[in-house]
Amino acid sequence: MDGSASCRAAVAFAVEEASPRGARLRAVRVRPRPVLAREDADEGLAGRRRLLAESVAGRAGRHPEVEVVEEVVGGHPVEQLALASRSALALVVDRRGRGGYPGMRLGSTVHGLLRHAECPVVTVPGPPVDRSRTAGG
Repeated sequence: MDGSASCRAAVAFAVEEASPRGARLRAVRVRPRPVLAREDADEGLAGRRRLLAESVAGRAGRHPEVEVVEEVVGGHPVEQLALASRSALALVVDRRGRGGYPGMRLGSTVHGLLRHAECPVVTVPGPPVDRSRTAGG
């Protein structure tokens, strides 16, 4: 959950799929461990919680019956999401997040989850890319 347009598309898909199944939606934002011990962990955590709440807000509004649990965890994204997969019906992730380049089909987190998740992994494409705005276009 990084606030990107493709992330919001994944949240919308997850809510739509959770509703008819009566499933609870667990929205997870993985926070990498701080590089420096002096990094202000509380400020960084508050920002990540805010971004997570903004990513989910509005998407669940159309389906108030879907319980949404928001969680920020520390660690490596693949490891933490693979742990979450142990108790999930499915993991719903965006294909690339904010990183990578426009031609990338799948990001490194998705590649890792395809090997380590213990439930189905659903990859949701983001909104169409405006090719006229890319280099050379």
